[in-house]
Amino acid sequence: MNQITYICYILISSTIVILVGNWCYKNGKVYILSYFPNEINFGNGINKLLRIAYYLLNLGLAVWSLHFMREIDTSTEMILEISTRLSYILLIIASLHFINIYNVYLIHKHFKSQTK
Repeated sequence: MNQITYICYILISSTIVILVGNWCYKNGKVYILSYFPNEINFGNGINKLLRIAYYLLNLGLAVWSLHFMREIDTSTEMILEISTRLSYILLIIASLHFINIYNVYLIHKHFKSQTK
């Protein structure tokens, strides 16, 4: 039963991470480029770096958390374990999203103060 839980968890968490990452990348491009209208390559570079770091961190965390899964004997335990692990991943995704938005704001503020 553990192997089925592992496979389900990895498939679901990877799908969520990739879908959210692509969504944030596409929609975040407008946000980042609004901060750097004269530096389009710089803004695109930041956006790509954020996406790569996001994928590496969240997918790595999803795989690493398999180590801490407890023994699964029933389908109910499987659903509970997967939902608990996914809730951690979603909390981390949300936290990283807000941290990234704030960091882009700080970078913009730094560049804006240098141009004055």
